[in-house]
Amino acid sequence: MSHFARANLSPSDPGYYDTNSKMIYIPVGVFLGICPIIVGTRIWSRLGNGGHLGADDWTILVSLIFALASSAIMLAACHYGYGRHTYSLSAYDKYQAFKYFYLCQVTYKACINLTKASILLLYLRIFSNTKWFRCACRFMLLIVVMYCIASVTATIFQCTPVTKAFDKSMKGTCIDNGKFWYANSGFSIATDIIILTLPMTLVYALQIPRVQKAALMIVFALGVFVVITSCLRVTTIDIQAKTPDPTYDIASTMWTIIEMNVALVCACLPQIRPLIIKWFPRLMPVYYSNSHEQSDKRPAYSSNGLSTSHPSSSESHSKSEEGKWMRMNAGKAGYEGANRSDSRRADSSSDEYMLHEEKGLQIQKTVQYTVEYSPDGKRGPYMGSMV
Repeated sequence: MSHFARANLSPSDPGYYDTNSKMIYIPVGVFLGICPIIVGTRIWSRLGNGGHLGADDWTILVSLIFALASSAIMLAACHYGYGRHTYSLSAYDKYQAFKYFYLCQVTYKACINLTKASILLLYLRIFSNTKWFRCACRFMLLIVVMYCIASVTATIFQCTPVTKAFDKSMKGTCIDNGKFWYANSGFSIATDIIILTLPMTLVYALQIPRVQKAALMIVFALGVFVVITSCLRVTTIDIQAKTPDPTYDIASTMWTIIEMNVALVCACLPQIRPLIIKWFPRLMPVYYSNSHEQSDKRPAYSSNGLSTSHPSSSESHSKSEEGKWMRMNAGKAGYEGANRSDSRRADSSSDEYMLHEEKGLQIQKTVQYTVEYSPDGKRGPYMGSMV
């Protein structure tokens, strides 16, 4: 809410000591508990099965450090009166509040761009064998890194001298923060949309059941929440840029905190999805019946990329000879973009999971074959398929 027309109150007025600091305390308190747990779970998921941290994991760790630093900085700013009316603050408190707000602008830009870089590095690890996609990710990664350096530098040197950014009594010149914040938000939203849509073509092309395909696309599209928070932040930029009471009209700062932390959480959810499925298996079906696969008339891919399709002749043979034959399924898998294989059996249906979960999302090429035996030891018909 804008308070542009509000006149200065005297200390005897009831609203003189009003504060909006809860707009900072609440999101900071929530995300200080959530973000370290989410990132820690991601790292545990990667290391818990003999894996190792990749460039995307190290980048998200650095982003988490900047997010925590931003939260701590804003708590310090609130301690010195950020959230209260500017005219109710002493010169020293005003100086300190503006100084910490200035520092938060720097850490925010570093955090949000490092999170984007982490997502792109994750894409490069998952779809490393798709040339056009690899080139697109590298180009976007270069753009994000260059912009991160440029925006952080512009934020640090937004005023001449630098200290005028938080010491309003000094003589000097500053850039138009309103235009700068709008430009930064525009870039952030545009890159978010591009990063969201990049993998959709590849995911859509996967030969998997429609339900699993939709679930996988949702996992990659979770970043839409970041776009929403960025758009909400844009609606408050003009208020904070032009208000005569900048320590009180702080809705934009609130959305800044929410935006960078939501981005951090969304960047980690695809990596902790295996644990979510393990702990809450009903949230995602892990296998499908053979009849469902036959109705789709296409192979269903496992968590390790394994094909679980069975030729119709094999299925009809099994039905006709029910009680006389037992079926043994085996698969040999090789990662695209991974160094080791790991297969995991499902229930009695011998179906497998959609993607290699424990060590992160992986796409695999597989060979699947079926061998049948009768109780008298005679070998049944051989049915094989290659993916």
